[in-house]
Amino acid sequence: MVQEARDTGERRAVGIRLLEAKPDLGEDLAPDELAQARKHVVALLDGIDPGPWEPKRRYAPDPAFFGLLVIDGMLARDVELGGRRCSELLGPGDLLRPWENEADVASVPTEAAWHALEPTRVAVLDGRFARVACRYPELVSRLIGRTLRRSRWLAILLTISSMPRVDARVQALLWHLADRWGHVTLDGVVVPARLTHEMIGRLVGAHRPSVTTALSELTRAQRIKRLPQGWLLIGDPPAAPAASARAAVLATALPG
Repeated sequence: MVQEARDTGERRAVGIRLLEAKPDLGEDLAPDELAQARKHVVALLDGIDPGPWEPKRRYAPDPAFFGLLVIDGMLARDVELGGRRCSELLGPGDLLRPWENEADVASVPTEAAWHALEPTRVAVLDGRFARVACRYPELVSRLIGRTLRRSRWLAILLTISSMPRVDARVQALLWHLADRWGHVTLDGVVVPARLTHEMIGRLVGAHRPSVTTALSELTRAQRIKRLPQGWLLIGDPPAAPAASARAAVLATALPG
C-alpha cells in the first residue's frame, strides 16, 4: 500500500495499491503485466465510521466511476417495503455503487439506508482509477465478476429466507457468511461478523425473538458458539434437505 501526499484541506488523501490489497484481482494477468499493474493501479482509500452512512453526500461519481470496493470492515444495506425491512451484508471484496437507488424509478415505493457495522475502508474506483485499470482487461473482468457474485449471493439469501424453520435459516446464513469471509481454525470455522439478533433477523426474514430462540437452540446443540469477533461454526455444514431426503430413501431401499 502507498500513501499520496496530496493536500485536500484538513483531509489527506491516502492511496492503496489495489493488487497488493486484493491479489486475486490480478490472477489472470501475465507476469510482466502484473508487475506493472501492481505499481500503477492505485485507488484512493476512504474510511467510514460505524453508524449511518450517506454515500450520496460523500461521492460525486462521473460516468466512468466503477464503484467502491470494500477492503475491510462491514456494511449493511437496509431496504424497507410495506413496513418490513430486509438487509444485505457487504464486506471485504464486495463492489458496490451506493449512490444508485432503484427506488427512484420503482413502481412500489421503498426506502433504503446504509450503515457501517464497524470501521470500514473502501477503495474509491473513480474515473481516474478506471482510465488506468482499463489497460488491463483481465483486471476489469475480475471487477465485473464481483458484481455478478453479489447477485448470486442475494439469490442464496432469498432462498435461505424461504426455509420453513428459523433455526435452519440462521445456520444456513452463518455457513453462507463463512463461505464469503470465514477462516478455518482447529475448533471450527470462524465467521468474523459481529451481528446483532435484529440484524440476523433482517438477513433471514425473521423476527428478533425467533432468531434469539434459534441461536439458543443451535448453541445448546453445539453447532455454533458466540465469539467476541463473531461466530464459531462447529462441525460440518448442514446437509441440503433434498440431499438428506434422497439419502434416507436410498438407505431404506438397500438390503439390510
